[in-house]
Amino acid sequence: MKKSILLVLLIAFLAVAVGVSGCLDNDNGNNTTNNSTNNSTNNSTPSATFNGTLVTVDPVPSGFELLAVKNVTADQENINGVTDALNGFSGYYAVNNSNVYLSAYQTENNSTAKAYVQTMIDAHKEKYPGTNNVTTVQINGHDATLFTTVSQDSTSSEKYVLTWAAGDKLIIVNGPATYDQIKTIAEASKL
Repeated sequence: MKKSILLVLLIAFLAVAVGVSGCLDNDNGNNTTNNSTNNSTNNSTPSATFNGTLVTVDPVPSGFELLAVKNVTADQENINGVTDALNGFSGYYAVNNSNVYLSAYQTENNSTAKAYVQTMIDAHKEKYPGTNNVTTVQINGHDATLFTTVSQDSTSSEKYVLTWAAGDKLIIVNGPATYDQIKTIAEASKL
């Protein structure tokens, strides 16, 4: 009987210890970083770091807030023309009432990454024949491809996708945002 009481007390003590440690974490249930404070105190040039599973733009450009970063595969992200299960990440940034998504996928090498960009161009031209909505722009010293489409919803707003090859990474920046907002995150990535 004494052993069972001692075991119950030990379990209760461990439960209390785990509960107290969660209260002392200063997390307050909020897992996002206050980037507006970080932006005002950090004057360094923004850049993205990629360690195989995560990329973040640090510091986040003024007006933007990092909402989340998650591991993704290209085939599950509905990228026009890309059906391979490339491993990567996607960072979600909020600005005003819009979201910008910065995604980077690991490929074998630079030639393979460029081939995926061409696959996206070919698929886009097949889906929207006769349009001149694929252009080349400069992003961080790379020739990036800009896709422009008009949404079919009631707003009839333009949607933008920027993509380029940076080394062995396929980079895609898009979202329901303006071109300037998408370009800001793309340039801040330094990829």
